[in-house]
Amino acid sequence: MAAVSAEEEEEPPEAAMKKELGPTPCGSCIAWPPAVSERYEPLEKLGEGMFGDVYKAWDRVGRRLVAVKRLSGRTDDRFVETSLRYFAREAMSLGACRGHPSVVKLVATHADSARSDGDCFLVTRYAGPLNLRQYMRLRSVQGRPFLEAEVRDAMRQLLSGARRVHDAGVLHRDMVPENVIVDERRDGKKVVYRICGFGVSERAARPDRDGSAPLASPSPYRAPEIFLGSQDYDGRVDTWGLGCIMAELIAGSGKPFFGANLDAKVFEKMQRAVGTQGIVEWSGLQRLARRDLAAELREKGYATYTGCLREVFPEKQLSEAGFEVLSGLLDANPERRLTAKAALRKPWFRRFSFGGCCFVP
Repeated sequence: MAAVSAEEEEEPPEAAMKKELGPTPCGSCIAWPPAVSERYEPLEKLGEGMFGDVYKAWDRVGRRLVAVKRLSGRTDDRFVETSLRYFAREAMSLGACRGHPSVVKLVATHADSARSDGDCFLVTRYAGPLNLRQYMRLRSVQGRPFLEAEVRDAMRQLLSGARRVHDAGVLHRDMVPENVIVDERRDGKKVVYRICGFGVSERAARPDRDGSAPLASPSPYRAPEIFLGSQDYDGRVDTWGLGCIMAELIAGSGKPFFGANLDAKVFEKMQRAVGTQGIVEWSGLQRLARRDLAAELREKGYATYTGCLREVFPEKQLSEAGFEVLSGLLDANPERRLTAKAALRKPWFRRFSFGGCCFVP
């Protein structure tokens, strides 16, 4: 078992937090290899997915809180095997984006070389106790809807993180609330949002797509061009997902904005909301070529949808400047859809100083 990369930092205030937590029995039930268990003390389980689990832990060397993500090296009754290829992809994507406050920070990677089906571990700085889905549901239960200023602050952070991801030559491909970690500071005055979950990311400049895009994200966050089978896509598949997140923040229910029980129903719901003109006018539609998709969309009645996004979010709920961002992120035509950089330059995000000058993030 060997550490592939690691980084040391000065002792943070989290050391005091660890002392407050005291001893925990959590580690007694976790079978981590010695090189991991000797450095990281598990404190609590944060979650579990198809490929592994995540624990909040104390880094005894760096003296800080971290999140340890274990990717299973074998298929059993709990998890599906994760290949070294996928582990390396996530680690390299996180490493490429390192240094941005809106992306979780990679601390170390470990691969169990002692066995052929050994687990792999990604260690990141602990970013918060909840993902955005949990946070939205909590706010809904508490009767605390998001104010427009709060939505703007969240979207500024997430779009800034996405811009860093794309500038690093990476496509995230799974921008969903579950892949955003939320840290609501104790004073309640600041909420920090960080992007995580790079397991299905890929290089933006990759010449040959592997056809995995439809499987990379759940259908309520899947961009229209991916629904239609396009392999020619860019970072705007991520900004579509962020548009879905923005709609959910405004709606405040904690449920997927385009949620439905079947993929076809999800796609129809999208077209009803944003209109079909954008996707029909997209030049890439004809390049899909296996069939006349434009004609098929018309035959199914999709082409008659003019969109109702503004009716769903009237001006009393979302200002004109805010709606410009939302509708730009949810433009069905990927050629017109806002990039993260372009979205951040919209008036909604501008801050004015006392001198009358504005600053764009």
